Amino acid sequence: MLIGHSMGSIIAYDVLRLLGRNDPQFSVDHFMTIGSPLGMPHVKYKISQENDLVRTPTIVGRWTNFADRRDVVAIEAKLSDDYEPNDQGVKVADVPVINAYRSPLDRDPPNKPNYHKSYGYLRTPELSNVVRAFS
Repeated sequence: MLIGHSMGSIIAYDVLRLLGRNDPQFSVDHFMTIGSPLGMPHVKYKISQENDLVRTPTIVGRWTNFADRRDVVAIEAKLSDDYEPNDQGVKVADVPVINAYRSPLDRDPPNKPNYHKSYGYLRTPELSNVVRAFS
């Protein structure tokens, strides 16, 4: 399992695409993106410039994208319309979540929401259940 957050999801996506080209026997059972900018038009355009298709990496057995629509980085939260399936038919599955992270009370300002915070994504029941079921 590989989880990529924010810019890390772009880096993970690129690495998975390169690994698929260089070592097609390598596999990642489950790729998860959280708070990902992979849906932004400029990001997809750059991917299309470097690759023939904007698609699920060939070595990925499952891809789940978790996004809170209030997250300004994951504002284009639905990736399933933008990324083609890989050769095995694996397509990204979009899972909307509520990232309820708030800054600690000892911070200034206290209790401020941060819909992009990785901690908040990792605490969502949807993501927690997928991680718990992974074997």
